[in-house]
Amino acid sequence: MIDFSYAKMRQIIVHFVGNKAQEQGYEIADNIIEELDEEMTAVLNEIFLSPFKSETTNHFSHSTSLDYNEAYNYIRKIFNEETSFFEGSVDLLKQLYEASSHPNVKSGDLWLIYLNECIIEGELTDAIGIFKVENKEVFLKNEFNQQSVTIGYEKGITKKDIDKACIVFNLQEKDGYRVVALDNLTRGESVYWKQHFLGIEKVLDDTLLAESFVNICAEFVKKDDESLVGKSTFIKEAQEYLEVQPEINLEDFADTLVEESKQEEFMTVVANYEKNHAVTFPDNFKVNEKNKEAFSKKVKNKIKINNNISIVVKDVNQLTEKDMVEGFDEVEKRKYLKIYY
Repeated sequence: MIDFSYAKMRQIIVHFVGNKAQEQGYEIADNIIEELDEEMTAVLNEIFLSPFKSETTNHFSHSTSLDYNEAYNYIRKIFNEETSFFEGSVDLLKQLYEASSHPNVKSGDLWLIYLNECIIEGELTDAIGIFKVENKEVFLKNEFNQQSVTIGYEKGITKKDIDKACIVFNLQEKDGYRVVALDNLTRGESVYWKQHFLGIEKVLDDTLLAESFVNICAEFVKKDDESLVGKSTFIKEAQEYLEVQPEINLEDFADTLVEESKQEEFMTVVANYEKNHAVTFPDNFKVNEKNKEAFSKKVKNKIKINNNISIVVKDVNQLTEKDMVEGFDEVEKRKYLKIYY
């Protein structure tokens, strides 16, 4: 669990980073903002901290050795006071500029924020936030002067403009710290920000494994050509399986719930997910109550018929073969579905 309720922004610095391929260069700010009033603190917390909702954590990594991850080393030196926050921010700015070599990478402002009193996984610690702002909103403003009014506009940012961002918590240094990152990036942006600049990957814990399991079940149900009642039966039985099993074994899950003729298809979905998301399932993993609820929301209620139509079933326990009749119309050469209510 991540909690910024008591977080304090101790230092803030904002640099500009351009596109290296276009030789735009970068600009280094020469001042650090350190004193903020309560109103400004509340605004900054809402913009920069509130977008972080996911509990999935990452850590710095490198294919050879963690010591070769430059972003990790710059962050480590700041936390350990081997370098100043200002010097470390400049190092990170230059590292981001080197990573901005693709012609489609946008220029923008690079915000770095040193935070005190953050809570993650029940521990109180410092953190460093790294935010890149590429787009700004246009705001209208008006001012009254006695009986006359003037209007104008300014450009600024809201939390909707924060898409490339991460917060590094000063925990588990030797394992690459604990890092939370925003995930609303395109694939190309994710590679540029998370891999080329930060060099982070997801921490393989029960939370990530459980979320991945839910996604796999949703993908399997979507691809399966089983009838709607058949899909509903699988979802219902999967829900019951999660309620009674303290740990999940994917092969046992498939043997127990998936028809023998479709077990290979299910394991193929698993293999493709592992490959595409850099996740490797252990023999057993746990699914907590929150993930069981996520399973219900993501898999249980919606059954996809085609790309344009989905059926929402509030309670699959009440759905029987008498409620839905599927078939193929030989005249129209199309599938049909009858729903009784």
